[in-house]
Amino acid sequence: MENNLQPSNAGQGMGIAALVLGIVGAIAAFIPCFGLVAVIFGVLAIIFGAIGLSQAKRENAPTTMPKAGLILGIVATAFVLIWVLVFVGSVGSAVLSHKDEITKAIDSANADSVKIQDSLDAVEITTDTVKVEVKK
Repeated sequence: MENNLQPSNAGQGMGIAALVLGIVGAIAAFIPCFGLVAVIFGVLAIIFGAIGLSQAKRENAPTTMPKAGLILGIVATAFVLIWVLVFVGSVGSAVLSHKDEITKAIDSANADSVKIQDSLDAVEITTDTVKVEVKK
């Protein structure tokens, strides 16, 4: 007897969506200033990959595409998170190394602001009429 069972396509649509989103997220993760976009694509790839993988396992279908999309989504998301940690750490260390200079600049700006405000308080403007003379 022949086995006439058709192979199931369960989870393949979700797997394709996860794969496409994972590829786009992985590419966007390497482009500066597109971190948020890469995280969104990565998280969606993880969600679609997990759903597609569970559907494929339940129906005993191939799990290659959902797994690939899931892995690419995880890689894209992890890479962006590492980038964010490196950037925040760099900015934080730069700020801490110049803490005294930043404090002096802020204090100087506050002192100048107080001087300007005091000088403006002493100014009194009274104008009732304006007289214009034209000399020929």
